[in-house]
Amino acid sequence: MAKSHRVSVVLPTRNRGNVIARSITSVLNQSYRGFELIVVDDESDDDTQEIVRGVGDDRIKYIRLQRRKGAGGARNVGVRAAECDYIAFQDSDDEWLPRKLETQMDALHGLPATVGVVYTDMYRVASESGKAEHWQSPHLTPEDNVTCRKILWHCLVKNCGIGIQSALIKRECFDVVGLFDERLPMLEDLEIFIRLESHFQFYHIRETRVCTITWTMTSF
Repeated sequence: MAKSHRVSVVLPTRNRGNVIARSITSVLNQSYRGFELIVVDDESDDDTQEIVRGVGDDRIKYIRLQRRKGAGGARNVGVRAAECDYIAFQDSDDEWLPRKLETQMDALHGLPATVGVVYTDMYRVASESGKAEHWQSPHLTPEDNVTCRKILWHCLVKNCGIGIQSALIKRECFDVVGLFDERLPMLEDLEIFIRLESHFQFYHIRETRVCTITWTMTSF
Protein backbone atom coordinates (compact mmCIF):
# COMPACT_ATOMS: atom_id res chain seq x y z
CA MET A 1 0.00 0.00 0.00
CA ALA A 2 1.32 3.46 -0.88
CA LYS A 3 2.76 5.56 1.92
CA SER A 4 0.09 8.19 1.24
CA HIS A 5 -2.59 5.68 2.27
CA ARG A 6 -0.86 4.27 5.32
CA VAL A 7 -1.24 5.13 9.01
CA SER A 8 1.35 5.21 11.78
CA VAL A 9 -0.35 4.24 15.05
CA VAL A 10 1.50 5.61 18.10
CA LEU A 11 0.88 3.79 21.38
CA PRO A 12 2.67 5.15 24.48
CA THR A 13 2.75 2.98 27.58
CA ARG A 14 4.17 2.66 31.05
CA ASN A 15 3.66 -0.36 33.33
CA ARG A 16 0.53 -1.59 31.55
CA GLY A 17 1.66 -5.17 31.04
CA ASN A 18 -1.66 -6.38 32.45
CA VAL A 19 -3.75 -4.75 29.70
CA ILE A 20 -1.53 -3.75 26.78
CA ALA A 21 -2.00 -7.02 24.86
CA ARG A 22 -5.70 -6.28 24.52
CA SER A 23 -4.98 -2.76 23.26
CA ILE A 24 -2.41 -3.99 20.72
CA THR A 25 -4.74 -6.74 19.51
CA SER A 26 -7.50 -4.22 18.83
CA VAL A 27 -5.13 -2.34 16.53
CA LEU A 28 -3.80 -5.43 14.76
CA ASN A 29 -7.39 -6.60 14.14
CA GLN A 30 -8.37 -3.47 12.22
CA SER A 31 -10.21 -4.04 8.95
CA TYR A 32 -7.94 -1.38 7.43
CA ARG A 33 -4.61 -3.15 6.97
CA GLY A 34 -2.29 -0.36 5.88
CA PHE A 35 -0.61 0.66 9.13
CA GLU A 36 2.43 0.36 11.36
CA LEU A 37 2.13 0.22 15.15
CA ILE A 38 4.78 2.09 17.15
CA VAL A 39 4.80 1.13 20.83
CA VAL A 40 6.78 3.62 22.92
CA ASP A 41 7.61 2.16 26.34
CA ASP A 42 8.22 5.00 28.80
CA GLU A 43 10.69 3.13 31.04
CA SER A 44 8.30 0.44 32.29
CA ASP A 45 9.57 -1.76 35.10
CA ASP A 46 6.98 -4.52 34.70
CA ASP A 47 6.64 -7.18 31.98
CA THR A 48 5.49 -4.76 29.26
CA GLN A 49 8.54 -5.39 27.06
CA GLU A 50 8.15 -9.17 27.15
CA ILE A 51 4.45 -8.95 26.32
CA VAL A 52 4.93 -6.59 23.37
CA ARG A 53 7.79 -8.60 21.89
CA GLY A 54 5.81 -11.78 22.43
CA VAL A 55 3.06 -10.63 20.06
CA GLY A 56 5.34 -11.43 17.14
CA ASP A 57 3.81 -9.20 14.46
CA ASP A 58 6.16 -7.46 12.03
CA ARG A 59 3.91 -4.39 11.89
CA ILE A 60 4.99 -3.54 15.45
CA LYS A 61 7.94 -1.26 16.19
CA TYR A 62 8.95 -1.33 19.84
CA ILE A 63 10.87 1.63 21.27
CA ARG A 64 11.99 1.51 24.89
CA LEU A 65 12.94 4.84 26.46
CA GLN A 66 15.87 4.91 28.87
CA ARG A 67 14.63 8.06 30.59
CA ARG A 68 11.02 8.70 31.50
CA LYS A 69 9.41 11.38 29.32
CA GLY A 70 5.70 11.27 30.22
CA ALA A 71 2.74 10.80 27.90
CA GLY A 72 3.43 13.83 25.73
CA GLY A 73 7.12 13.02 25.39
CA ALA A 74 6.42 9.38 24.56
CA ARG A 75 3.91 10.39 21.89
CA ASN A 76 6.49 12.76 20.41
CA VAL A 77 9.00 9.93 20.13
CA GLY A 78 6.39 7.95 18.24
CA VAL A 79 5.53 10.81 15.89
CA ARG A 80 9.22 11.32 15.07
CA ALA A 81 9.59 7.59 14.32
CA ALA A 82 6.45 7.47 12.16
CA GLU A 83 6.94 6.68 8.46
CA CYS A 84 3.40 7.26 7.17
CA ASP A 85 1.40 10.28 6.08
CA TYR A 86 -1.33 9.83 8.69
CA ILE A 87 -0.91 9.40 12.43
CA ALA A 88 -3.35 7.89 14.92
CA PHE A 89 -2.93 7.49 18.66
CA GLN A 90 -3.92 4.59 20.87
CA ASP A 91 -3.64 4.29 24.65
CA SER A 92 -2.29 1.12 26.22
CA ASP A 93 -5.45 0.36 28.22
CA ASP A 94 -8.04 1.17 25.54
CA GLU A 95 -9.53 -0.72 22.61
CA TRP A 96 -10.43 0.23 19.07
CA LEU A 97 -13.47 -1.27 17.40
CA PRO A 98 -12.51 -3.17 14.21
CA ARG A 99 -13.55 -0.55 11.61
CA LYS A 100 -12.04 2.47 13.37
CA LEU A 101 -9.25 3.22 10.88
CA GLU A 102 -11.30 2.17 7.85
CA THR A 103 -14.11 4.55 8.79
CA GLN A 104 -11.69 7.45 9.24
CA MET A 105 -9.65 6.86 6.10
CA ASP A 106 -12.79 6.53 3.99
CA ALA A 107 -14.10 9.83 5.38
CA LEU A 108 -10.81 11.69 5.11
CA HIS A 109 -10.29 10.97 1.44
CA GLY A 110 -13.69 12.51 0.67
CA LEU A 111 -13.05 15.73 2.62
CA PRO A 112 -11.39 19.01 1.60
CA ALA A 113 -7.59 19.13 1.84
CA THR A 114 -7.96 21.75 4.58
CA VAL A 115 -9.22 19.08 7.02
CA GLY A 116 -6.34 17.88 9.17
CA VAL A 117 -8.10 15.99 11.98
CA VAL A 118 -10.83 13.33 11.77
CA TYR A 119 -12.19 11.85 14.99
CA THR A 120 -15.01 9.65 16.30
CA ASP A 121 -17.11 9.20 19.42
CA MET A 122 -16.08 6.75 22.14
CA TYR A 123 -17.48 4.52 24.84
CA ARG A 124 -16.16 5.38 28.29
CA VAL A 125 -15.98 2.21 30.39
CA ALA A 126 -15.48 2.23 34.18
CA SER A 127 -12.61 -0.11 35.09
CA GLU A 128 -14.25 -1.41 38.27
CA SER A 129 -17.91 -1.77 37.30
CA GLY A 130 -17.56 -2.28 33.55
CA LYS A 131 -20.39 0.21 33.04
CA ALA A 132 -20.16 1.94 29.64
CA GLU A 133 -21.44 5.37 28.70
CA HIS A 134 -21.41 7.17 25.38
CA TRP A 135 -18.67 9.79 25.05
CA GLN A 136 -20.12 12.21 22.51
CA SER A 137 -17.37 14.44 21.18
CA PRO A 138 -18.09 18.00 19.99
CA HIS A 139 -19.55 17.96 16.49
CA LEU A 140 -17.18 19.88 14.24
CA THR A 141 -17.19 20.13 10.45
CA PRO A 142 -15.18 22.16 7.92
CA GLU A 143 -17.91 24.82 8.04
CA ASP A 144 -17.24 25.60 11.72
CA ASN A 145 -15.50 28.88 12.56
CA VAL A 146 -15.47 28.55 16.36
CA THR A 147 -13.77 25.20 16.70
CA CYS A 148 -11.63 26.10 19.69
CA ARG A 149 -14.60 27.43 21.65
CA LYS A 150 -16.61 24.27 21.00
CA ILE A 151 -13.72 22.02 22.08
CA LEU A 152 -13.23 23.94 25.32
CA TRP A 153 -16.95 24.07 26.08
CA HIS A 154 -17.30 20.31 25.75
CA CYS A 155 -14.24 19.70 27.92
CA LEU A 156 -15.20 22.11 30.70
CA VAL A 157 -18.99 21.76 30.73
CA LYS A 158 -19.73 18.27 29.43
CA ASN A 159 -16.39 16.64 30.30
CA CYS A 160 -16.31 15.12 26.82
CA GLY A 161 -13.72 16.60 24.53
CA ILE A 162 -11.98 14.98 21.58
CA GLY A 163 -10.29 11.77 22.68
CA ILE A 164 -6.74 11.50 21.38
CA GLN A 165 -7.41 7.77 20.97
CA SER A 166 -10.17 8.58 18.48
CA ALA A 167 -8.22 11.07 16.34
CA LEU A 168 -6.56 10.52 12.97
CA ILE A 169 -4.24 13.41 12.09
CA LYS A 170 -2.36 14.23 8.90
CA ARG A 171 1.38 14.03 9.42
CA GLU A 172 1.85 17.47 7.85
CA CYS A 173 -0.14 19.03 10.71
CA PHE A 174 2.71 18.39 13.13
CA ASP A 175 5.14 20.07 10.76
CA VAL A 176 3.02 23.21 11.06
CA VAL A 177 2.05 23.32 14.77
CA GLY A 178 4.85 21.29 16.35
CA LEU A 179 4.59 18.32 18.70
CA PHE A 180 2.99 17.73 22.11
CA ASP A 181 4.10 20.12 24.86
CA GLU A 182 6.25 17.91 27.11
CA ARG A 183 6.09 20.43 29.94
CA LEU A 184 2.41 19.64 30.57
CA PRO A 185 1.72 16.85 33.11
CA MET A 186 -1.80 16.39 31.70
CA LEU A 187 -4.20 17.72 29.01
CA GLU A 188 -1.38 17.81 26.48
CA ASP A 189 -3.82 16.40 23.93
CA LEU A 190 -6.32 19.23 24.49
CA GLU A 191 -3.54 21.77 24.12
CA ILE A 192 -2.37 20.38 20.78
CA PHE A 193 -5.96 20.25 19.47
CA ILE A 194 -6.25 23.97 20.25
CA ARG A 195 -3.06 24.64 18.28
CA LEU A 196 -4.23 22.46 15.41
CA GLU A 197 -7.56 24.24 15.05
CA SER A 198 -5.72 27.50 14.30
CA HIS A 199 -4.40 26.02 11.06
CA PHE A 200 -6.59 23.05 10.08
CA GLN A 201 -10.24 22.09 9.97
CA PHE A 202 -11.72 19.24 12.02
CA TYR A 203 -14.30 16.63 11.02
CA HIS A 204 -16.39 14.63 13.48
CA ILE A 205 -17.65 11.17 12.53
CA ARG A 206 -20.78 10.49 14.54
CA GLU A 207 -19.93 6.85 15.11
CA THR A 208 -18.46 5.17 18.18
CA ARG A 209 -15.19 3.47 17.29
CA VAL A 210 -13.18 3.47 20.55
CA CYS A 211 -13.62 2.03 24.06
CA THR A 212 -11.65 4.04 26.61
CA ILE A 213 -11.16 2.74 30.13
CA THR A 214 -11.49 5.15 33.06
CA TRP A 215 -9.44 4.46 36.18
CA THR A 216 -9.42 5.97 39.64
CA MET A 217 -5.71 6.64 39.27
CA THR A 218 -3.88 6.44 35.94
CA SER A 219 -0.71 7.58 34.17
CA PHE A 220 -1.20 6.29 30.63
